[in-house]
Amino acid sequence: MSSAGLGEPFEFHTFLAPGRGPAYDDFHRAIPADLDAVMRAAGVMAWRIYRNDLILTHQVVALDRQHMDEILDRDPVNQRWQQEVAPYLVDTPATDIGDDPGDLVWDFSWPTR
Repeated sequence: MSSAGLGEPFEFHTFLAPGRGPAYDDFHRAIPADLDAVMRAAGVMAWRIYRNDLILTHQVVALDRQHMDEILDRDPVNQRWQQEVAPYLVDTPATDIGDDPGDLVWDFSWPTR
């Protein structure tokens, strides 16, 4: 993912519940259009999610990460999305995080639903 020298790239991980990988992939293949709009308004320039078994690697580029977090944390569209995705996730990793992010599951440039 290239930010072309613009924005602030960062990476973080979330973790899938055992047995939820394929269902998560299907669910997350395209995000709702209203969430896409909120993310863009918050300054998200790029966001990719890779899955390696139960480990999700999020690679993000935002104009300003702190501003993005503040906007998304209080936005009702994002809050609804977080509730929808929560059943797929667990708080603690099932395995150690390795160097291989796995297969691309979702890209911010993909169509919305």
